[in-house]
Amino acid sequence: MRAKLIRAVLIVFMLTGSAAAVDHGQYLKDSYPDGPAVTQDCLKCHQKQAADFMETAHWLWEGPSPHVSGQPEDLRLGKRNLMNNY
Repeated sequence: MRAKLIRAVLIVFMLTGSAAAVDHGQYLKDSYPDGPAVTQDCLKCHQKQAADFMETAHWLWEGPSPHVSGQPEDLRLGKRNLMNNY
């Protein structure tokens, strides 16, 4: 579970524009043994962003699903409680 968290946070950090706007090279070592080691370094300063990400529909695999025909408006759907055919 912890490895999944670390990988997910690393991906988020790599994809966010605000992180790219600052040169983080001065804060990071020259080399790391693997991706999770980089993420551990990122989490030293970005704990709030990691916690925020863990509350997203992407991380939780569920989210609000308004306007689903025949279902209540406050229904929360996602991979956690649905099957798909693709």
